Amino acid sequence: MREPRPLRVVHTSDVHLGAYAGNDTPIWVERRQRMEAAFCRVIDLANRVGAQVLLLAGDIFDNDRVSAETVEWAARQIARFEGQAFLIPGNHDPMDPGGIYWRHDMEAIARRLTIVREHRGELVEPEGLDLVVWGRAYLDSDWHFRPLEGLPDRLDRRWHLALAHGHFVPEGGENHRSLPIHEREIAGARGRWDYIALGHWEPHADVSCGGVTAVYSGAPMALSEANRRAGLCTVVDFDGGGVRWWVERVDR
Repeated sequence: MREPRPLRVVHTSDVHLGAYAGNDTPIWVERRQRMEAAFCRVIDLANRVGAQVLLLAGDIFDNDRVSAETVEWAARQIARFEGQAFLIPGNHDPMDPGGIYWRHDMEAIARRLTIVREHRGELVEPEGLDLVVWGRAYLDSDWHFRPLEGLPDRLDRRWHLALAHGHFVPEGGENHRSLPIHEREIAGARGRWDYIALGHWEPHADVSCGGVTAVYSGAPMALSEANRRAGLCTVVDFDGGGVRWWVERVDR
């Protein structure tokens, strides 16, 4: 196979749309509006920089009880993106039967959106791109869920992007956290996966190790003012020079 064509990706997570929906005091109404505006700016940015792919790495919705209007609004925003979008569920919006992604057909509104639904892991090979995408659908009923468990081998020379929603655990770190993503799992993907798009942490963080690029995008806007390291998303370029990324601020 020839060298894969260059690719530009925008990576976001932990949007938490629908948060504070039960509180209509002005301060929380304004905060919800700011969260929605930050997500709109992610889509605007992705189009402005000419990204071909948008990665949504979990917790796009704050909970499974958000309104149909919120879900449809999110789908319409994703539909504005001119490339192909890929979404995995997180611990706030799991893929359990009857959950939010089964009750609402977002893909009917956002035709270029693919939602990863398989709990055991799912490979997606989108048409028109030199790209392979993999992710696991989180189930709230799986207390021992490991987001990178079963990460497959490389198929060929196309760009290989994995999505995972969980908590990074460095070697020797605490092992009692749920949704663990161990450092050794990331390092073990060397030579097989080009980029691991992470979600679950609101702050942006680079946890690359063992020669594998693994990044928490950062939330477009934090749930609380206490978190000053959110308000970001990540842009990633793939070409003959390798993988390069940078962050862009989307919460003003």
